This record gives sequence, structure tokens and C-alpha cells, in this order.
Amino acid sequence: MHGGPATAVVRGPDGESVVLLSGELPEVLTDASVSELLDLAAAILDTGELALFEQCLRALRRNGMRAGRRIEVDGAVLTVYEG
Repeated sequence: MHGGPATAVVRGPDGESVVLLSGELPEVLTDASVSELLDLAAAILDTGELALFEQCLRALRRNGMRAGRRIEVDGAVLTVYEG
């Protein structure tokens, strides 16, 4: 939707999962935003990937969400980029 907020979870060219968020990078991930991201991710991630993604989000939430932040949980890496 033009002008509205948009979030997507997609596969990158190498098969890696990519979460795209529009707007300003939030300082804090809320329960609602984590739930929304998990719901979206469930469309493309398998059960194991989804569990790792949730663990990464929880770690990211504890440590703050800012550009350059990199979280690794059980070999899964979640990196925050700002474009």
C-alpha cells in the first residue's frame, strides 16, 4: 500500500530469510511487533527456522534494535541493517 507501513519476510537470492520493515527503525521491539514478525515469518520459514528466528528476536529485544546489531543463536544470525 503506497504511503502505508509495510513489513515482509522473504527469501534472498541465496535462500536466506530477509525481513523488510518500512519506516524508522524502532528502538524497542514490543510484544505486538515481535508477534507480527513471527506471524509473517511463519509464511516462509519451517518450524526449526521459525524457532531460531524467535530466539534471535528475543535476544535482539533484550540488547536493543539498532543498525549494525548482530545477534547469533545456535548458528542462526540476525543482522539489522538500515537503508
